[in-house]
Amino acid sequence: MIHEFHEWMFQIPLHEYTLTFDDGLYSQYMFFDKLKEINTRKIFFISTNIVADESIDQSNDIIKCDVAHELYFNNNDTSHYMKWSQIQNIAATSQCEIGGHSHNHKRDPGFSVIADTRLMKHTFDKHNLKPRAFCFPYNDESYIYKLILNNHGFSEFFSKDRVDIYDL
Repeated sequence: MIHEFHEWMFQIPLHEYTLTFDDGLYSQYMFFDKLKEINTRKIFFISTNIVADESIDQSNDIIKCDVAHELYFNNNDTSHYMKWSQIQNIAATSQCEIGGHSHNHKRDPGFSVIADTRLMKHTFDKHNLKPRAFCFPYNDESYIYKLILNNHGFSEFFSKDRVDIYDL
């Protein structure tokens, strides 16, 4: 499980793992040319509502994902996230795929998983992407959420069972 990506991570034998990238952070794309050369499966989990507009100047600062989330949720700042053109580039690359990570990446008590899943699926369809893998935001997996996702075409699920790169 990888959120923000750093150069030092290439010192780890990444080819020995399925690599999962959460949140669509731009730091993951900054290193994409080197990442795509690693001979292993790579899944980039995207929250479809937290994608930078094509006109945004992306930040080259590598910040923690919770800080990027705060900047987005509080200021609508998407400069630390990928653009759809970059996500499309990943999807078109061998051994790389796009997975779902919700639409809004929310944790609110009144939050509707059904509505969020529909929005996520609609947004992926609009961009001609058909992900089958899904990673639960904050690794908050639930049986009902899984059933809803399964009804929307998701068949592979990721959660707390992944190993954080900082634990390797």
